[in-house]
Amino acid sequence: MRNFITPVKNLTQIWVALAILSTTVFTGTLFSSCSTARIDENDPVSLLNEAEQEIKSDHYQLAVDKLRIIKNKFPYSSAAVDAQLRIADVYFMQESYIESAASYEAFRDLHPKHEKASYAMFRIGKSYYNDIPGTVARDLTPAQKALEAYRNYLANYPSGPDSAEANKDIIEILNLLANKELSIGDFYFNGNFYDSAKPRYKKIIELYPDTQSAKLAQEKLALIDQKASKAKSEEPSKDGRPTNEQ
Repeated sequence: MRNFITPVKNLTQIWVALAILSTTVFTGTLFSSCSTARIDENDPVSLLNEAEQEIKSDHYQLAVDKLRIIKNKFPYSSAAVDAQLRIADVYFMQESYIESAASYEAFRDLHPKHEKASYAMFRIGKSYYNDIPGTVARDLTPAQKALEAYRNYLANYPSGPDSAEANKDIIEILNLLANKELSIGDFYFNGNFYDSAKPRYKKIIELYPDTQSAKLAQEKLALIDQKASKAKSEEPSKDGRPTNEQ
């Protein structure tokens, strides 16, 4: 009996497994079809809601695709304006800060009177700020752009909701830029190229007066003046004696 019963049992198990698999596939297809049916590409609001769901699920590329459909198919709708801003937000979430800065700038230029114009202007500065390299040895162009963007934001919205954060970031940026100039000035100073070091130190004092680097620059300028005075006093006069012995 064993030789006949065992295959029957195995065959029954196989049929049960196939039945379960078929039901699962059918159910998944049904739900997928229902989900697809809810997307109406002729309704910008529906598309915008779908894009928001994709963002919440971290499906950023799918979200951007739907947002672009809104912009292309309904360019004059309010949903298209919202979609443009959300595309910039998605780039920001992805840490694609160059792209987010450009997208926020486009939104600002196209919709200067929009209720979220201040938000876009702040995010321009924040995008460049987040793109600043971690060392002064690298190009600090993003820091310069962040400083300009933040100052533009504060000039238009001095009491804006993000003004405190903008001011805090500005202090960090100024210190960073001052440190950059100080490192260059110190390079010349340590090589005894004082004529090249002095303009760097003076630039720090002029542009970044409230930084620690400005204090250090003043000290270095004083040392350069001392060295120059000492060198001059030790120069031989016409009679061959040092100037300080006359």
